[in-house]
Amino acid sequence: MALGPQELLVIFGLALLLFGPQKIPQFAQALGQAHAKYRQGLNQVSKSITEGTGSDTDPALTPEEQEIIRAAKAKGIPTEHRSIEAIAQDLLNSS
Repeated sequence: MALGPQELLVIFGLALLLFGPQKIPQFAQALGQAHAKYRQGLNQVSKSITEGTGSDTDPALTPEEQEIIRAAKAKGIPTEHRSIEAIAQDLLNSS
């Protein structure tokens, strides 16, 4: 349902009467900033869905530990429910 020019004119007129001409630019700016933040968040979610979130790695792991897990998975070494030490040992033994 789209608003026509008459409806927009009535809404603008009511806003002008209620808030005065000084507040309209402030409201418009706040609305624009809110819309920009909404779009930014939407883009981040969309990007994480299309690129993958790295959900196979735990964010609590250090970058080194995450690299060990990635290397182990690349070599076909199981990583689920195993300590990083056990994974690293298997990775060293497979070399």
